[in-house]
Amino acid sequence: MMAVKSVTFILLITSTALSFAQPDKSLVGTEENLKNISRSAAFVMTTNMDELYEGIKGTPYLFNEWKQGNIYLNDNTYINDVNIKYNIYTDDVLYLHRKSGDSLIIDRSLINSFEITDDNSGNLVLFKEISLRPDKNDKSTFVKVLYDGKSKFIIKYTKTFIKADYKGAYSAGRKYDEYIDDYQYYIITNSTDPVKIKLNKKSVVKALSDKEVKIQPFLNEHRLNLNDEYGIAELLEYYDSISN
Repeated sequence: MMAVKSVTFILLITSTALSFAQPDKSLVGTEENLKNISRSAAFVMTTNMDELYEGIKGTPYLFNEWKQGNIYLNDNTYINDVNIKYNIYTDDVLYLHRKSGDSLIIDRSLINSFEITDDNSGNLVLFKEISLRPDKNDKSTFVKVLYDGKSKFIIKYTKTFIKADYKGAYSAGRKYDEYIDDYQYYIITNSTDPVKIKLNKKSVVKALSDKEVKIQPFLNEHRLNLNDEYGIAELLEYYDSISN
């Protein structure tokens, strides 16, 4: 019987236990390497002098504060222990240069993945660059990896920016700009492109329909909660164990 605690997914693990291949230690880079492939993140702020305007609500970032993290580049070099932010709205990774104090945007075409310290758990969480619609030649985007085996369980965070609208005759009366949070779960298997799912049994089993006959007895025996990220990750570990 497979114990729940044996699941090798990424919801609670640190960087030392990640299942993706780590680069050779000889390829450790430095902040100066990052600086050479980055551009300034300085923003021009437009001040709204209208006394009715209430400013901006929300944030474009995953976390507002700088968080310790690691950057993994496509040439197998990696840079440890840098202060980074992930801008969900623009899909950019920023880092804080320690010597100059400058905020810099790393050339995203050179990033393979990154880890950032989670606000709630304090653990490192992994983001990888993945195309969510490879059949449409869609460009890759950064997604949070919840399970990383033969199959993958990921979540894509998005932000929508809504501008203030309170001056027209038919305005909505919104006196502030706002970033609205949203997210979408996906499962990826060897036989499918990313499939959108909801956190429920019907949606998850449908995404794994090629092995439905085999996974149903496992679900019945272990009574997995597929309304929960942990339950889905455990099911995917079993799914991978019976896949070629």
